[in-house]
Amino acid sequence: MIPAHLPPRTTRGDHPVLERIVGDSDAFLGHWEHRPVVAEAGPAVGGAFSLETALSLLNRAGLPASCFRVFQDGAPRPQEEFSADRGRPGRGREPVADRTALLRAHDAGATIVFEEVRLLVPEVERLASQLEEELGFGVYCAAFLTPAGNSGVRPHYDLASGFLCQVHGSKSWSVGAPETLWPTVPSGGSQPEFAPVLQTVLTPGSTLYIPRGHPHAGTATDELSLHLSFAVRPRTWKDVLQAHLREEGQHEPLREMLPLGHTDLDGRDLLTEAVERLNAAVAAAR
Repeated sequence: MIPAHLPPRTTRGDHPVLERIVGDSDAFLGHWEHRPVVAEAGPAVGGAFSLETALSLLNRAGLPASCFRVFQDGAPRPQEEFSADRGRPGRGREPVADRTALLRAHDAGATIVFEEVRLLVPEVERLASQLEEELGFGVYCAAFLTPAGNSGVRPHYDLASGFLCQVHGSKSWSVGAPETLWPTVPSGGSQPEFAPVLQTVLTPGSTLYIPRGHPHAGTATDELSLHLSFAVRPRTWKDVLQAHLREEGQHEPLREMLPLGHTDLDGRDLLTEAVERLNAAVAAAR
């Protein structure tokens, strides 16, 4: 239950940027952080990032190696296979994309993931910045270019909730229920098995919202697929508490050592005392 002293959930009119991504924000907010959902948002995102934009990045001379990743049959390929020296002397210079190797891999069915899209495409930066301001959370953007009939990234879950906005072609998605609600440990190299709770095919103008922790996997249909992802970095109640601990850490009662014999005390009693001391520190700072 949401405490009464918190502000009420804002209305649709308060989310014009979100509506560019999910359409009806009132309908969408009923799924926020809990259930995946497909929304029809229209061409707004495609106006910020298009297939032509992705292909221009793929062919851009001097694209830093940190701005892309390559996946084949769902598995990551070594970055050095697609990187080249800058051709200039000097230590510590970041390698750049080997365009020939990238295009060859893409023709062989590899997915190209463009990282740091906000730095590369001003239109995406503007849209993401507006979304950050509106939601109050950090937003990271990446674009996924997957050849027809191929999978992108292997089944996994993310620690950030994501808006997957289809820009070109179509992609089939399966999303499962989380094994752990709002996990803090990434799925890593493991491939979680899951029974789908949502299956869909995204087409241009469609957005798939996947709450953090929900396992998912996607495969391009019979045409080239491009989608732009907005990952919403979570800020949790735990973060609020940790921030207060950092701010109030100089308060004397919080710096006092635990009593002798504390290892024999009930952990819940210690926690109760710690919370009372934190509350006192916050009250004293007001």
